[in-house]
Order: sequence, then structure tokens, then C-alpha cells
Amino acid sequence: MKKLVLMSWVVCLASMLIFSSAGFAEDGVIKIGTIFSRTGPLANLGLESWRGAELARIVQNQQGGILGKQIVFINGDAVDPKTAVSEVERLCTVENVSVILGSFSSSISLAASAKADQYKVVYWELGAVGDQITERGLKHVFRTCPTGSDLGRDQLRFAVDVLAPKIAKTKSTIRIASIYEDSAYGTACAEGIRDLAKKIGVNLALDQSYNFKASDLSSLVMRVKGSNPDVILESSYENDGILFFRQAEELGLKVRMIVGSGGGMNLPGYQKALGSALNNKVCNVGYPGYNINPNYAKGIDKLAELYVRTFDLQPTAVFSVVNYMGTMVLWDVIKRAGSMDSEKIVQAAIKTNIPGDKTLLRYGIKFFPPGSPTMGQNMLARYFVTQWQNGELVIVDPPGAASPGKSLIIPK
Repeated sequence: MKKLVLMSWVVCLASMLIFSSAGFAEDGVIKIGTIFSRTGPLANLGLESWRGAELARIVQNQQGGILGKQIVFINGDAVDPKTAVSEVERLCTVENVSVILGSFSSSISLAASAKADQYKVVYWELGAVGDQITERGLKHVFRTCPTGSDLGRDQLRFAVDVLAPKIAKTKSTIRIASIYEDSAYGTACAEGIRDLAKKIGVNLALDQSYNFKASDLSSLVMRVKGSNPDVILESSYENDGILFFRQAEELGLKVRMIVGSGGGMNLPGYQKALGSALNNKVCNVGYPGYNINPNYAKGIDKLAELYVRTFDLQPTAVFSVVNYMGTMVLWDVIKRAGSMDSEKIVQAAIKTNIPGDKTLLRYGIKFFPPGSPTMGQNMLARYFVTQWQNGELVIVDPPGAASPGKSLIIPK
């Protein structure tokens, strides 16, 4: 009987230790899980997004870490939603993390965040934009970046408010074609475009989805060509964006501007594949890169230097900046929580109210509260506009953030 009681106490004590050490490794460091595509067709996007979080980890550790401990990442490789779920389960049950960072891909985020919430683990989304991510009432899910429908609305605003006057059109006369890949990301962008078009009285010349894994988009190109657009609003990943542009050139599709929504159209691989044909023809509504005006984004120069030292690469893509900023917000939340307990982190996140002048990209962080239809979404997030010019993706809007010496170019 005494042995049975003793064993019960041992089991109880072990359980208490496991519970109380959530997020901490045996050597006293803080463990944070990450979910990004590190291999597979979306690896370029995933790795560049992870690099931003990694820079934030390095910077915070140089400042003494959090709660007196150094931060380590336990990295998961999410090739697709199915593997994302498996990796989240591993991070939650084997690695015993209490926070997971991710993910850039909306489909991956939807699956991964739902599984994390089941384990009562905080899922901190940095770059995926699908609206549904923060529309499911999941208590442990927070997103620091804007949504896909915000992205679509900003695409249309840019076309109507900025491009139309420059090509002698109005919102009533400009012809706009909306094309989008049919996963959570593209669908959310398209919904935002439709929503704003209805509100401001813009008739879309075309509203067409496609599958980003398609090996031939010529039929889509011909539909777009038949709609005779002035501007194409496109939501694509990298490979499908390259394919559409190439086939549009081959089939003689002429437009004044293509306006992307981030995705893969602002990656170096997109420009490398298409070369000078892109120049002045493609804009992107999305995240800014390291060439943002340093007077606008204080400290961006030092961050770019750290990027080069850390990865031995030039920071030519855009995703790491927004991921860096969102991860730095997480460190602030954990410090205010004073603990790696997920419920305390949730409560600290709900109380977050960081003004724009305290963040790198000059927009604030404040999450919609529990009970809101979009609880956990940063209500203050917004986008920037870039354009491919002379092989470089430069920022052109808002004017204060524009890359030094750069402005929007409209091809004749």
C-alpha cells in the first residue's frame, strides 16, 4: 500500500513538473515552435518568412532573451496542411511548446492553428492572410499582419484611386479583371475585391479563379484577354505567377498594369524568371522590403546588415520584414505575461495596444477582443505598394515610405 501511495505521488509530481515547464527546455531556455514550409514547392516563401522570425530571435537574445532565458526555435517543416498538423502535434506533445510561430501560407495556417488551439497552445500568425484564420473564434490564435480581404480591398483601392487617374480613367470607366488562385489566400483576396467593388460601384470585367498547381494557364489568359482589361488584379504564388505572365506575353495580352497581392509575385525568383519584361508592368500590394525609406522605418538599415551577416544573403525579398516585426510583438507580449503559460500569454495579447510609432513598419498592434467576429486579428495592420523597376522591387506607396528616389511609373 505504501509503495502504491509513493508511486502515486511520483506520478503526480512528474505531471506537475511537465505542466509547469511548458515552453522551457531542460537547460532553462525558452522553446518556441515554428511552422513554415522549409522544403517543397513553397519553400522559398516559407524560408524567407522564417528568416524574419529568426532575426527577431537573434535580436531579442542579444538583449538578454525573455524572462532571463535565451530563446530557441524548434522548427517544423510544413510542406502542406496535412504535414503542418503532424508537425504541430509533435511540437505540442513531444517538444511541449506553449507558443508556435507561423506560417505565411493561409492553407497551412488554417490547419496548423486549429490543431494548436485544440492543445491550448498559442498560434502566432505572422504572414498568412486568409480571413478564416481569425474568423473561427479560436481563443489561442492571433495574427499581427493584415487579412486577405484587406489585401484585395487595397488592390482595388490602388487601381481606382491611384492608377485610374494616371491613365485617364475613372472608377466608372476603368476595366478591371480579378484573377486569383483558389486556395484560402487567393479566395480571401478576391472576396475583398468583390466586397469593395460592390460598395464603391465598380463593375469587374472578370472575376476568375484557377488552381495554382496548374501546368497550363492559357485558357485563363484568353478569358482575361477577352475581358479587355486596363488593369489585372492578380493573387498568385511564385510558380503560377511566372506561368501566367509568360503565357500572357506569348498570347499577346496587353494591360496597363498588373497589381499583385504579395504571394510569390514579389520574390526574387519571380523577377529572375521573367527578367526585364516585368519592369514597370507589375505592382504588388503587400509587405515592404528592406528598401523602405529609413526615415519611415527606423532601424531598417541595421536589420538589413544583420540579415546579411546571419544568412550570407542579400535581403531582396519582402517577407522577412513583416515577420520580424510580428515576432518582436510576441516577445513584448510574453514579457508582459511574465510567463510561458499559454493562458497568461493569451491574456497579455488581448491587452496589447502598441501605437504605430513604436513599431518598425509604423502601424499599431491591437487585437480584436474575444466575442468579436474576427477575434485575435490585428485591427491596425495595413499594406504597402511596391513596383518592379529595373529588376528591383521598390516601394512606391504610401509616399512617405517610398524607396529613396523612387515613385510609381506608368508604362505608355
